[in-house]
Amino acid sequence: MDVRERNRRYQMVGLAYLTAAIGALGLSPARRLGLWLPLHLAVAGAVATSISGAMQMFARALTATPQPRLSTVRVQLVAVAGGAAAIAIGLPVHARWLVALGGVVWVAGIGILGWIVWRAWSRSLHRRHPVPIAAYAIAICCALLGGLLGALLGRGGLDGGTYVAARRAHLTLNVLGFASLTIVGTMVTLLPTVLRVRMVRWRAGVVVGLLGASVLTEAVGWTLASRWIVRAGGALGAAGAVAFLTFVVLIARSRRRWAVPAAALHLLCGVAWFVGGSLWFALQVWRGPVAVDLARSPFLVVFVWGWLVQVLLGAWAYLLPMAGAGGPGDHRRGLQFFELGGRTQVAVLNAGLVLLVGTAAGWFPARIGTLGWTLAVLATSVALAKTWSFPALASRVGAGPRATSVWGG
Repeated sequence: MDVRERNRRYQMVGLAYLTAAIGALGLSPARRLGLWLPLHLAVAGAVATSISGAMQMFARALTATPQPRLSTVRVQLVAVAGGAAAIAIGLPVHARWLVALGGVVWVAGIGILGWIVWRAWSRSLHRRHPVPIAAYAIAICCALLGGLLGALLGRGGLDGGTYVAARRAHLTLNVLGFASLTIVGTMVTLLPTVLRVRMVRWRAGVVVGLLGASVLTEAVGWTLASRWIVRAGGALGAAGAVAFLTFVVLIARSRRRWAVPAAALHLLCGVAWFVGGSLWFALQVWRGPVAVDLARSPFLVVFVWGWLVQVLLGAWAYLLPMAGAGGPGDHRRGLQFFELGGRTQVAVLNAGLVLLVGTAAGWFPARIGTLGWTLAVLATSVALAKTWSFPALASRVGAGPRATSVWGG
């Protein structure tokens, strides 16, 4: 089994988790524990599983080292996916032991992922790509810390102040640390590849350093209840996001022969949410812990749906067709399939997210928020349906002018 097939299996498990997360939104608030169940399925399930596969693939490509043993990969996949499932089952039925067990297993899976990345770097005969590997290393450290905090939160027994501080640090480490740093490190190669342009020179080390320092500083600040440490972390995060934007702008302005694919539009819109959200979150952090807690709903919309989920949808629209069976013609037909309604899908999703954030901020009435919710769920569901069905339908659907202008005839 080659590395692309291994990664495809990870992505399919992640796809199942994200589909379950969207489905969980249809449950009553009591059954889904507010937004906890969809959030957990999306981040600890879909994002963590997909990252596990992609990180292995990109780390191997960047270090030019052999892939790890299949048995190790299988254990890692089962640990991350199974741990997330145990937590998702245990908390709603109040089985604290199952939540704690799931948390330990999930953390163990992340630890195996860290060992795989370290092994690839230590065996590499060249060290030409240290920045993405450093981003992966920091991301894994954040996941280990965030996972342990999550296990403590799920086990229960923390008093009010300690619980709130641990929840803030848990969300920061997992969303802004593990997931975001992995995406930033992967974007170095993924975005130019999807746009089919050359990589550009940029200060990647500065970006990873700022974002990594931001997350760890904020986590320490929440733990120590130090407003000034948290403020420093927020400022570092905003600076890192702006520095990351300079790379994206350079890539987007590169000369290219083909139109921008829907996959790249999702990636670029995700970056816009990340950068804008980082600036906005730095302002909330400056205002204090109460402002941060009140901004939790827009935080989840911006960073989880607008950034993490949207980047996943874009990555799947490129990586899964390229990992499919067959030759270049089959891969091209798979890529072309995702162009069907692709621009409309991106526009509807992001319009819905804007309406959701605006409603949460008090700019729009509640009925506008309901419309935004409907649009975002609809666009995400369409993207998921295309991702599930493209292996069967790509060869039966002809390439239109838009798909041909992107991927050729």
